[in-house]
Amino acid sequence: MRGNNLAVELLENILVRLPVKSIIRFKCVEKSWFSLFQNPSFIAKHHRHRCSITNPSFLIMSQDYSGGDIIIMSLLHPPHNDVDDTQVQIVDMNIRFDTNLISMRFLRPNICTCINGIICVGGSFSGDFDGFFLWNPAIRQYKVVPYPTLPYPPALHVFNTDINFAFGYDHNSNDYKVVRIVNYGRDYNIFVHVYTLSTDSWRQKINIAIDLSNITFLSTFDEKYLNGVYYWFCILKNTDKHGRVFNCEVILSFDMTNEVFRMLSLPEFRNVPHHIKSFALFNECLAFILFNKRRTTMEANLEIWVMCESGVQESWTKQLVVGPLLGVRNPLGFAKNGELLLLVCDDEQTIAVYNIGSQEIKILQFRDFPNSFKTSEAISYVESLVSFKGDNVVQY
Repeated sequence: MRGNNLAVELLENILVRLPVKSIIRFKCVEKSWFSLFQNPSFIAKHHRHRCSITNPSFLIMSQDYSGGDIIIMSLLHPPHNDVDDTQVQIVDMNIRFDTNLISMRFLRPNICTCINGIICVGGSFSGDFDGFFLWNPAIRQYKVVPYPTLPYPPALHVFNTDINFAFGYDHNSNDYKVVRIVNYGRDYNIFVHVYTLSTDSWRQKINIAIDLSNITFLSTFDEKYLNGVYYWFCILKNTDKHGRVFNCEVILSFDMTNEVFRMLSLPEFRNVPHHIKSFALFNECLAFILFNKRRTTMEANLEIWVMCESGVQESWTKQLVVGPLLGVRNPLGFAKNGELLLLVCDDEQTIAVYNIGSQEIKILQFRDFPNSFKTSEAISYVESLVSFKGDNVVQY
């Protein structure tokens, strides 16, 4: 019996190192393997091992700027240490979401984040669909979730409606949640609903301590998820003691466990020249990348500011200065291993990876990628075996 247990443990330690594609193929080897691959403990252990790989993959969102409305989401595999290590194969992860309920394609997607291999995709779609998708491309499965029904806004406010949402993980309940914020504009209600995956249902948040009507959400690139909390880089309309209205930059957060909004201040950037201020995550901390480019020399310099203690406003610190660098259009963020992702000027498509420690920069050359598509967003992606249950789950 002891020998059998040792053999099973050894086998599991071998299988947990395999990529998802191989595990799916090995499901039919025998029943015990099939059961093992569906065990939550094995799934968690497998994902932890995938996260420990130093070179992560990236999910790249690109849009056709030749006049079409097509979005491509592609997986960038990490480069390897060989002669051809700068050649990156694009794996097209775009799918047409077809179910018995809907059939549409992306128009203006909003990728919240990737959590445990699950990507949350919302935004605007063709067709009469109003909702979002939870998508695990590694196991080729997605779940369709319609939004809750809300009172229709007055005609004058249809185009002023501001809709934002967040995707996160509640570590206490071991559950995934989606938050949807709908603001019809001044003098009208703000609706906040929370979707819980385990119950497959929405519920409305009534008592909200922060007045969200004074907050303007910025682009989807200025949203981050970290350790059970979702963060937005926002503009707050405030009033001073003389009644004068002014705008200030803030960070709005939502804790997925206690479901409470909170507001954080930014560090003091007053004397730091910059053209672009990018919200980012760096080494498991909130961060800002201040990007400044000289028009005369086209040299770019970057300052990295980090919130060293989570939620402690006084812990903002200027941690790094990068540059000068040539040929950089704008920063895209950081990989999980701390490398800086940069968009190159030449074609607004090519991504460069900058190693801060060695100060080496590597250009990722894409293969078979249409010239009309421009890169707009890049997020770290780690594959997993996590699957969905309940209604509207599709295997493709």
